[in-house]
Amino acid sequence: MNGDGLDGRDVTDGAFYEWLLSDHPAARAERDRRRTATYHADTGRAAAVRAWADKINAQPGAPQSMRDLAASMGPLADQTAARAETNYAEPDDAYVTRLRAQHETHMRVSGPPGSWDYRYPAHLTGPGAAAYPPPPEPDAPEPEPEAGA
Repeated sequence: MNGDGLDGRDVTDGAFYEWLLSDHPAARAERDRRRTATYHADTGRAAAVRAWADKINAQPGAPQSMRDLAASMGPLADQTAARAETNYAEPDDAYVTRLRAQHETHMRVSGPPGSWDYRYPAHLTGPGAAAYPPPPEPDAPEPEPEAGA
């Protein structure tokens, strides 16, 4: 984990995800870190698949089933790499605006009862967001008692 402990936080924690989309400087830094890690993972996997496809295609004696697989996987790897480049090139302000809108829609449709009119919290936008640290981590669930204990 990094010094602020944010890299281990799970975005399925709604309060943390909401904060991660905020204008808080630490949220921006964590988004940048996560986006960079995702970019490197996606492009690395795509490069490995492309290299495998090229290796298979370079072997004249490779079975036809392998050649067919390589012929389909190579272009998919290229598409994955291109998508990773496009996603990584999206400016943070556009990225956050898009994700906030998606989050609002998710909350309105799938959120808890009463969230049909959810709006992203105004206090988490603009310079004032720096006053709001990340929410505490949810408590770990209590262990279930052993049967017969």
